[in-house]
Amino acid sequence: MDSRIIPVTLALADPEQQKHMQAMIESMPAVRLQPEDAETMGVLVYEPGPSVNEDLPHILQALESGQAEDVYLAGAAPDPDLLIRAMRHGIREFLRYPVAQDDFRAALMRTAMRANLESDGSRGRIVTVLGAKPGMGVTTMAVNLAVAANRAAPGSVALLDLRQPAGDAPLFLDLAPEYTWGDLVGDITRLDATYLRSVMAEHESGLHVLPAPQDATLPDDHELYMILEHLRQAYDLVVVDASISEMDELPKEVELADSLLLVTELGMPALSRTARVLKRLRSLDPDAQRRVRLVVNRHLPDSGVDVGEAEAVLDTNVAWAVPHDYPAALSAMNQGVPMVDAAPRSAASRMLERMAAELAPNADAPRKQAFSLRGLVDRVLRRGGDTATAPERTPETVRAGS
Repeated sequence: MDSRIIPVTLALADPEQQKHMQAMIESMPAVRLQPEDAETMGVLVYEPGPSVNEDLPHILQALESGQAEDVYLAGAAPDPDLLIRAMRHGIREFLRYPVAQDDFRAALMRTAMRANLESDGSRGRIVTVLGAKPGMGVTTMAVNLAVAANRAAPGSVALLDLRQPAGDAPLFLDLAPEYTWGDLVGDITRLDATYLRSVMAEHESGLHVLPAPQDATLPDDHELYMILEHLRQAYDLVVVDASISEMDELPKEVELADSLLLVTELGMPALSRTARVLKRLRSLDPDAQRRVRLVVNRHLPDSGVDVGEAEAVLDTNVAWAVPHDYPAALSAMNQGVPMVDAAPRSAASRMLERMAAELAPNADAPRKQAFSLRGLVDRVLRRGGDTATAPERTPETVRAGS
């Protein structure tokens, strides 16, 4: 995107809204209306109409090729099916008529932030661990994977605790964190690499942990997007300890993950729930099958259901089967010591070490250089000669998955 100004192309069927948006753009010093003969669109603001099915492939092609930097849908009311289709292809914004200037400015701010974050080619990987149902040992797995992966390059791995209703990751590591991700969402516009590092708790192994606050409220989509993308920029690997619930849309920790570790057991209640979760994931994300790695936890060879039968039922290969060793896991948790350290010879620990080695990026890859988004955000928010604060989120801005 242009380093001095954000170009915008309007494709609105409603002539009054077209005039309204043109006047708005002319009054904003950091934005300009793109001429009709321009080779690129900048931000395309598009109003879906009767020809949307014909238009959408061309719009997506422009977005994928870089001809359009971002696409906002606009209209009197969002079409839920269209929003889901748009979200799957990276269209994250919907502006409701009449478009408020603060809502438009906030959308442009998010575009600028995303463009700057995604411009660095050395982004880390996000691995989200979630259970098909409660009690699957997800936190034990996430903590131990993060600790094991961090050994190759201490300080290169982050653990993000998003468990609901309250995360327990610090208990598994005997940490007493001073800050949580709740401190970040209090002023998300301040978030940069320095601020992020200042709130991370550091385990004696060098693993960096971003704990959860004690209340049960997750960050909203925009806040969680910013946290995850900043973590991806600052660390080679981000392990997310997550929960799963009935999904109307993909949570950000699922949508942005490079790998999804779906944890289950070889019991019929767990397998039945796993089948429902997989079906829902596939309906929301055509790419889910490639990203999902099925993990059988607490595996007992004589459980009555073998791995092959589970694969047939779920129509998904089991990537790893972690042997049952509940006594070692419980003892390690009570000591506040990762199981891979407390019981390194345990068959479960050895499998977790193997998983971490397969999931971790190349430890010899050059480390990423952190940078600040503050200047860019200030430029987008600037009104006249003054720097504005980020506008409050209002019900008037409906976002498609962002």
